[in-house]
Amino acid sequence: MKVLGIGESVIDNAQIINSDHVEKHVGGPSLIALMLLSRLGIDCTLLTTLGRDADAKVVRKTLKHESIKVIARLQKKTKVNNYLINPENGSRKKIRGDVIHPDIKHVDRNFIRQFDVIIIDRHERTAFYEILKKKKPSTRIIIDPSTEVSPFTLDMIKHADYPIIPIEALAKIGNANNFSLCLASLRQLTKKTVIITAGEFGSIIYDGKTLELIPSLQVKAVDMQGAGDIYRGAFVYGIIQGWSNIKSAEYANKIAALHCTKLGNAAAVPKSEEIAMLDNFIIQKTQITVLKIHEYFFSMEETI
Repeated sequence: MKVLGIGESVIDNAQIINSDHVEKHVGGPSLIALMLLSRLGIDCTLLTTLGRDADAKVVRKTLKHESIKVIARLQKKTKVNNYLINPENGSRKKIRGDVIHPDIKHVDRNFIRQFDVIIIDRHERTAFYEILKKKKPSTRIIIDPSTEVSPFTLDMIKHADYPIIPIEALAKIGNANNFSLCLASLRQLTKKTVIITAGEFGSIIYDGKTLELIPSLQVKAVDMQGAGDIYRGAFVYGIIQGWSNIKSAEYANKIAALHCTKLGNAAAVPKSEEIAMLDNFIIQKTQITVLKIHEYFFSMEETI
């Protein structure tokens, strides 16, 4: 099985609040998902944009070390983001840089048809529609819309084989402060089983009839950057293994929780030996109920 990731590659400068210490990490939604998959033995290729600068060398060196093949569209500078990290809960505040990630386009049909799974992020509007036209019928598409809800990301969600979106995005889809109504609206859009990532609550799988709550694993979160990216990578691994959606989500929950226990993005991607010892990182399972999800969803809606 071969996996293609399409999306931006970035350098994240991470600084702990009230500290002068800054760490440089490699990031990017599809990139991080591929790193996990490559460590799990999957053949991975990344189509991205990179600058002609020292930051690009850092990205290339990281990906070469991870055995990920890189096809780069070149520009003057590599995209850089700055983050302030709250050490109490692992949350981040992003300060965007001024480098724009250009749209990837004109992707060769024969190149696309090599791959069995394609992971693509919301920055790739042109490439996304090219993939829909050029991919082989059996190729499965995983999208990363982040929390953005726009006509384009809704179209991405509609066409994804496994629609995985964060609960923050779900809250914007149904135009209602009712979790069940928003979930029904998403299901109506996709006509497929949908997977909702819900942070500390874990994952929610809805097939139009049954709502399955997959509890998270409670850990001490150091940095939550890239948790959704890692979740997608782990879920794709489950798909490749032929697992059910529920088993894939359970696995993805565990890997995402482990990722959050370390600082950084690429630097925090779990190693294969850490995954093998995953139970040692678990404090306890978080018990969730539909009522708790409704309460959280309603409180979140008030802030949107």
